[in-house]
Amino acid sequence: MNIRRLLPRDVTIYRRLRLRGLRNSPAAFGSSYFEESRRPLKALAERLKESPASWTLGAFENGKLIGVLSLVRETRKKKSHKASIFGMYVDEKMRRKGIGTKLIATAIEKAHRMRGVKQINLSAIHGNVRALRLYKGFGFKIHGTEDRSLNVAGRFYAEHFLALKL
Repeated sequence: MNIRRLLPRDVTIYRRLRLRGLRNSPAAFGSSYFEESRRPLKALAERLKESPASWTLGAFENGKLIGVLSLVRETRKKKSHKASIFGMYVDEKMRRKGIGTKLIATAIEKAHRMRGVKQINLSAIHGNVRALRLYKGFGFKIHGTEDRSLNVAGRFYAEHFLALKL
């Protein structure tokens, strides 16, 4: 398995995996399948453009995209010491093989290289035991929980907010 930055040329495979994640794990994301399936490819390709403040990482096995996450640094001066991890998803058939661990480790390594970044933020839905175990294993600590943070088809989910100090 190898991990590399996704680029605009990867937009089709990125979209395919992202939509699968939104369909299979709707409570794990702030976006919905409905919203993302209508987003133009051009808008997704913009997200994948090279930038020193934004990385979308892809995990590949035998040339197939099997996992993704985005690391985005805050751009406002007072918040530029922070970066956030968003949109992490590993194909259901490929879980429990260390892919999520490698994606998070790579994102943390990238954040360490971003001059001035002192903290990484992310969130996980209450009850997502595997994700919380993974994040806590890297030293992320819960610093807050929002009840009724997400409404998925009329069901409310609490969301934990975690931070890792670098």
